[in-house]
Amino acid sequence: MNELRQLARVGDEDLAGQASGAGARTLLASIIAEEPVKEPRRLPWKRLAAAGVVTAALAAAAVLGPTILNTPAGATSYANAAMDIKLVNGMWVARIKDPFADPASYEEAFHAVGLEVKLQLEPASPDMAGHIFQLGTGGDVGEATSIAIDSDPKDCKVTDQDCTMVLTLSSNASGAWIKAGRPAKPDEPYANNSQATIEGRSLAGYKVRDKQVSEVAAEAERRGLKVVYRVVEPQPDGSHAEHPGRQSDQVGQDWWVWDAEEAQLGVVRLLVSKEHVIRK
Repeated sequence: MNELRQLARVGDEDLAGQASGAGARTLLASIIAEEPVKEPRRLPWKRLAAAGVVTAALAAAAVLGPTILNTPAGATSYANAAMDIKLVNGMWVARIKDPFADPASYEEAFHAVGLEVKLQLEPASPDMAGHIFQLGTGGDVGEATSIAIDSDPKDCKVTDQDCTMVLTLSSNASGAWIKAGRPAKPDEPYANNSQATIEGRSLAGYKVRDKQVSEVAAEAERRGLKVVYRVVEPQPDGSHAEHPGRQSDQVGQDWWVWDAEEAQLGVVRLLVSKEHVIRK
């Protein structure tokens, strides 16, 4: 190293803090005086391309670095605009601050504390908002895994503005995926199938089975509801199956109603068929 320093015409100390000092001018003059290389070394095109990819990757890392690398190991809390999650008494407690957020925002929060969990919130009828529709497991998830949705304040309706959905997960929940209901916007169809005649729903207390469309539609309209239809196919055992190929059929007022579902806010869906099968 000392030999190299002796060969240098200008030392580091001559350049320190100087953009255009005497040392810098000496170095510039020395460079200009050098005989140019007649045949510059050329890298093959493929190697140049690879070098460009590496440069681009490093540039991307420089931009994304703080997001990817600054997540503390063993983090016990994280918050973004969509969700606030923290470890409380050995359980992960996630408060859903924005139930309409992109699912990627929830996944980001889970990932930040070391959980690989996918949460999907879909529009639901008022009585099913804040309830789990489907739950899947994978990875390290075991039988002892606990996943539940509650509300804060306790027992409030998540359709209310001041009510917050709270998701609680055990520490071994990594690998789980959760589909749950959230409050629906006025123009959103419900993702869940809720029978409309159950207490607390739009046709509560009204029997629709074995009645014709004209009678049930009149009752729905009397309650201020809009009516839509889904054509079904009667089965020999008295049940019914959906008939996707007939959904464009013109439903007659003399068709028969099999059931009624909540479709969206202020809308009820009647399951109907042209044939009438008396059920036990």
